[in-house]
Amino acid sequence: MGPYPRAHVLVLLLIALAAPAWADCQAPDATSARVMVDVSGVSRSFVLRLPPAGDRTPAPVVFIFHPYGMNAQYMRERAPIARLWPGAVAVYPEGSGFPQTWQTRPLDRGDHDVHFFDAMLGWLHQHACIDDQHVFVMGYSNGAALAYTIVCERPAAIAGAAIVSGRLGCMPKRPTPIIVRHGTHDDTIGYRAAVVAIESFAAANGCAAPPKPAVAGCHEAAGCTSGPVVLCTDEGGHEYNVAFTAEAVEFFRRATR
Repeated sequence: MGPYPRAHVLVLLLIALAAPAWADCQAPDATSARVMVDVSGVSRSFVLRLPPAGDRTPAPVVFIFHPYGMNAQYMRERAPIARLWPGAVAVYPEGSGFPQTWQTRPLDRGDHDVHFFDAMLGWLHQHACIDDQHVFVMGYSNGAALAYTIVCERPAAIAGAAIVSGRLGCMPKRPTPIIVRHGTHDDTIGYRAAVVAIESFAAANGCAAPPKPAVAGCHEAAGCTSGPVVLCTDEGGHEYNVAFTAEAVEFFRRATR
């Protein structure tokens, strides 16, 4: 995997992790932490949920991005990755500003959230026992836009993505396994956004045909040569469908087998 940005990262653990660091896969005693990183002079934070104490197996990582105006705790409650996938590292970042938001496309606001992702991943490489071949991003609404952006801007770092009610603001540069859920009655980001995204990734992943839109349930694109593309459709609006967390975890777990 290629190098990460040279941004100096200063780490402050608000919930202390026991020494030594995870560089040699020695797991800390704590399983939860809030971490502060300094990215180009701006302090950013994320909540970290770790595998059980004593687990020295390199762990997959899932970054979960909250929607506009919400926070890490909001997504922790709706997407309890640690409960459904105890062996994974779950990262819940905090957006910037008030209300808290994310960039929605490459170069938006100086790529400050892409650089935040770089800093978080860099921190994990230094302090956590992670499997850097299985790093995943997941996002809802505005957070989904950032997840898409990271897939486009850091494709070598990402093993898969899970999207809820998002809009693609870029074109994928390489194949990426992806699962998308969208409601047909979404009045905030119309269902057409999911169709556009799925068609784009189906092309990038060498699929013979994208999943058929507006068909209830989860359906996989046909004949993909470079990773699955799945579209999950329901009749809901612009809300987080709690069933999607399990669907996303199963999708990610498939990629680690």
